[in-house]
Amino acid sequence: MRVKSKVKLIVIICIVMTVTITTSIIRIVMIDYIQKQENLKAGEDYKRTDTILQKEEASLESLILDWSEWDDTYQFIQDRNEKYIDSNLQDSTLETLKLNFMLFVDNQGNIIFQKVLNWESQNNNKLVQELEKSLKLKEDSKWINSISKCVTGTLMILGKPVLISFSPVTSSDQKAPNNGILVMGKIINQEFVNYLEEVLQLNIKIEDTKSIELNTISKQDYQKLLINGSTIVTGRNENELKSISGISNIYGQTDIFLVLSSQREAYKKGLAAVLYFGIFFFTAFGIIGVICVTVVDKLLINRLKIIYNFMNKVGNSKNTKARIYLPGNDEISRLAANTNVMLEEIDKHYSEIKIIEERYKLIMEATNDGYFDANIPKNQIYISPIWLSDIGYEESDVIHFDRLIELLHSEDKDLFLSCLEKCLTCELEHLRVEFRMCKKTGEWIWIEARGKIVEFDQSINPIRFIGTISDITNRKKYEEENIYLSQSDVTTTLKNRAYMENILKKADECDECNSWIIMGDVNGLKLINDTFGHQDGDRLLRVVGEILKKCCANDDIPARWGGDEFIIFMKDKDEVYIKNLISNIKKECEEVTDYPIKISIALGRAQKDKKHKDMDSVLKLAEERMYRNKLLESRSARSSILSSLEQSLHEKSIETVEHTKRIKQICILIGNRMGLTQDELDELALLGSLHDIGKIGIPEDILLKPGKLTNDEWEIMKTHSEIGYRIAGATHELIHIADEILYHHERYDGTGYPQGLKGADIPKLSRLISIVDSFDVMTHDRHYKKAMDINQVVQELKDCSGKQFDPEMIDSFLALLDENLIDNIVFSDSEIRL
Repeated sequence: MRVKSKVKLIVIICIVMTVTITTSIIRIVMIDYIQKQENLKAGEDYKRTDTILQKEEASLESLILDWSEWDDTYQFIQDRNEKYIDSNLQDSTLETLKLNFMLFVDNQGNIIFQKVLNWESQNNNKLVQELEKSLKLKEDSKWINSISKCVTGTLMILGKPVLISFSPVTSSDQKAPNNGILVMGKIINQEFVNYLEEVLQLNIKIEDTKSIELNTISKQDYQKLLINGSTIVTGRNENELKSISGISNIYGQTDIFLVLSSQREAYKKGLAAVLYFGIFFFTAFGIIGVICVTVVDKLLINRLKIIYNFMNKVGNSKNTKARIYLPGNDEISRLAANTNVMLEEIDKHYSEIKIIEERYKLIMEATNDGYFDANIPKNQIYISPIWLSDIGYEESDVIHFDRLIELLHSEDKDLFLSCLEKCLTCELEHLRVEFRMCKKTGEWIWIEARGKIVEFDQSINPIRFIGTISDITNRKKYEEENIYLSQSDVTTTLKNRAYMENILKKADECDECNSWIIMGDVNGLKLINDTFGHQDGDRLLRVVGEILKKCCANDDIPARWGGDEFIIFMKDKDEVYIKNLISNIKKECEEVTDYPIKISIALGRAQKDKKHKDMDSVLKLAEERMYRNKLLESRSARSSILSSLEQSLHEKSIETVEHTKRIKQICILIGNRMGLTQDELDELALLGSLHDIGKIGIPEDILLKPGKLTNDEWEIMKTHSEIGYRIAGATHELIHIADEILYHHERYDGTGYPQGLKGADIPKLSRLISIVDSFDVMTHDRHYKKAMDINQVVQELKDCSGKQFDPEMIDSFLALLDENLIDNIVFSDSEIRL
């Protein structure tokens, strides 16, 4: 914002603030004064109102004294003379006296006569009852005999304000003792209120306790009025002033309130006066402000503008020899003179600025994160403070070159000093070296230093050495990670084939090195991948990798060669060590017990010697020996794997050894009955043992769930036949029954799984094992059900004939049951319940 605009803005703000503050003060003072006057007026209004009410009370009191000290009244209370009533107590009498009721009460508190006029006829009795209650005629009449003078005041009766007076009745000479009291009263009605409004020129309301509490005043003011009925409470809005005060009843209590309302004419006139004053004041100040801005613009702003334009011109042209002259003897003219002095100083030191610029230019050319400036003869070094602070040091911590050397890693000091020496002797023009430096926290970071000699003495000895220093720790970590990833197998964390090929290549170059290679092949990896998935297959590889790392010495290099093959490179080891290493590896494999199958690995070894001079031939020989070993152990390994699978099935699932044994025996019986060949009987026996082998691939929480499976869980359970098919396909001994395992849950009517085969399309042995397995399940307890009665089982088999089971096979099976040929097999198991 320009200075001229700022001045105008300041003037406007000052005018507005001045007018606002002044007007507000005047308004506050005036309103305070008006409110005080209004409070005084409210007090005067109440005095005038109270005076009129007192006159009414005096008039009523004078009237009741005339009647209460009249001999006829006294005699009437004595003898209840009807003539007195006829001649003196007619409706016209109350109208003439402007009364609403009269009551004659004897000394016992009994009302001997009552007269009510201009009151709701249905409320006459209520009026009398309320008067009895208010005067306590029934509760305590003793006070009547003790009363000695007239009592006048107000009461709220049946929701209406009433001016009431009662006086003792005596003879006209006042010598006779009073024989009762006379009560007179009249309503303070709207007619009387209108009279008050006309006399006082006010709006007047008379309200009781309930209405004034709810509609007129706050609870706090209401409490004030109850405590002191003569208190005046005022309330205001823009147009009306309300003042409220209580009227004490004949008992000194405040239960009637007088509300006076009047228009706030003085307040309105005062606000109008303040408004007119504000407008006038703002206009006057506006004119003064315009005059001030004009004068300031001419005497101040224009001169400042001249200086601004001059400085802007010097800034654009970079002409430090330009000068400005402003006449006068004020601060602005002195500012112009000081500007000329400043330009002279700038021009004088321009050469020094060039030197500084050159220095920083050299630094900025080489800098990365920090920079250093070394004075070689003084053995002093300056390092940028910000960079030092980043590694935890202050400027005073590293001021000598020797101190810097102390912070270097012991393995990097010689390299650093060697590179520095070459640079100082001009053998190298530029210094570029990487080293480790200790932070103040004790952490080691990688530093790259680059620099050059920038100043020599007359003898061409280096004086000044400058350069940059950069933290390259992250880059080094990234390089190390890349090297590790490029040399390591992700699955086993062993070295990979690429790394090992480099090792073998270096071993070829060393003719005198005694190099050995052991090659190994993991048995059953394909079976694990097909059965449990590649995650378990990778776990097998990791277990083997850990075994190799555990058994090998620190200078041995185990690596994954590829797939299920591993290789170990050893140097300067004898044959005894090699044999022990192979023995230890096999032993460690046998001790692994937390894996579904027994881990085994075929191993072959070879040595670089005169006959096998290159590592390729050594590797080939080790591979041949490994495959020879694998061939010799293959049958034993497969048998071990098969045994492990069967054991895993019994350990993991509900298929017990007894269940497997019964299935085999029943299958042989029915197979002989059906005339199966010996090969088919052998297959059937094997199928009876391993038809549910796929269940080892089902999660245990589903396999052993006691309740009913959900739809998703059932879909997972049904995959066990496919898993079993893959296991059989990967195992030589089981491959011939793979199809029978796959289809042993197909149903004769085509509603089974996994492919929905029907009738004869289902392999014969699958149809047979389905019947035998179902029979054994129904006749024995399971974790999710109880065994069925044999008669129920027979009926179930008959019902499912032609639907789930082959009807011909069912007939053969039922015939065996009829002949009691299965009894010895079934009844021998303690789980059966017939």
